[in-house]
Amino acid sequence: MARSLYLAYDGSISGDWVARYALRMAGTVPDRRLLLVHIQDGSMNAERLEAKLQHIASEGRALDVELSVQIQRLTQNVLTSLLEVIPAGDDVYCICGARATSRGKGFLAGTVSQRLLRARKFNTLALRVVDPGLLGRPGNIMFPLGGHPRGFQAAMPFLQLLAPSIHTLTLLRIMTVNSLLFRYLTIARARDFLHKGNLYLRQVMEEIMAATGSPSFRFDDHVVLSDDWPKEILIQAARLHARLILLGASDRFLQSRFYYGNRLEQILRESPCDVGIYRKI
Repeated sequence: MARSLYLAYDGSISGDWVARYALRMAGTVPDRRLLLVHIQDGSMNAERLEAKLQHIASEGRALDVELSVQIQRLTQNVLTSLLEVIPAGDDVYCICGARATSRGKGFLAGTVSQRLLRARKFNTLALRVVDPGLLGRPGNIMFPLGGHPRGFQAAMPFLQLLAPSIHTLTLLRIMTVNSLLFRYLTIARARDFLHKGNLYLRQVMEEIMAATGSPSFRFDDHVVLSDDWPKEILIQAARLHARLILLGASDRFLQSRFYYGNRLEQILRESPCDVGIYRKI
C-alpha cells in the first residue's frame, strides 16, 4: 500500500524544523513526495511565506524529494480547513508540530495538533523539536513501550518512515509500580517484574526484525522499575543520549485541554531531546 505524507505547516520556525523531519520521511515512500498544506489564517505575510516555502522546496531537492504545496483559505477554523484538504485513510500520514504558542499553554493540550491526533482520520505524528541542529536525523530513537498486547503494531509504520535516520533503536520498558508498593518491593518481586519486561522486549524485537528484515540500526533494550513513568522516561532519555522520544497517544491523554498533571505534557515540556507523539488509526 502506497503511503501519502502530508505536512501541516503553520509557517513558524518550529514548523521549519518539523519540515526537515517530514522531508526525510518522505524519502522513504515510493513517490518521494511530500504534500505541504498551509492554512491562510492571516497570521503570516505572503512574501515571507513564499520565501519559507522556497527554502523547504530547496531542502527537498537536496534529498531528491518533491514538495507539493497547497495553500488553503481558512473556513471555520484551522482544524476544519486541514481536514478538508487531507484525505482520510490508513495509508495517509500527517506530520505536524507540537509547540507552546504562548506562556501558560501546553505543547499539545488545546492545540490543532492535539485535535488532529484525536480526529483519527489518518495516521498522525506531532513533533516537538528541541534540537534543530539534528536536521531531522535523530540517530538514536527511544521508544518507551507500555506493554500493549499488540506489541509494536501501532508504532511500526512510524519506525519504518524514520528508519533511514536511525543508527540506534532504544526500546525502553518501564515497569510501573504503585508508589507505596515500590518502597517495600522485595528482590524476588522486582526480578519477576524485570523478567516480564525483558520477555516483552524480546517479543517486540522479533516483531521489528520480521517487519524490517535486516535493519541497518542496532537495538539497545532496557527494562527499569519506577513509580513515576514520565520522570523515568526523562531520566532514561538523558542517560541513554536519546535524540528523539516517540510516544504513542491514547484517548485518555488526548482528551484534556489542560496540561498540568498531563504526563505527555510533562515530557514535552521537560524533554532533553526531540519528542514525537504518534497515533495510528
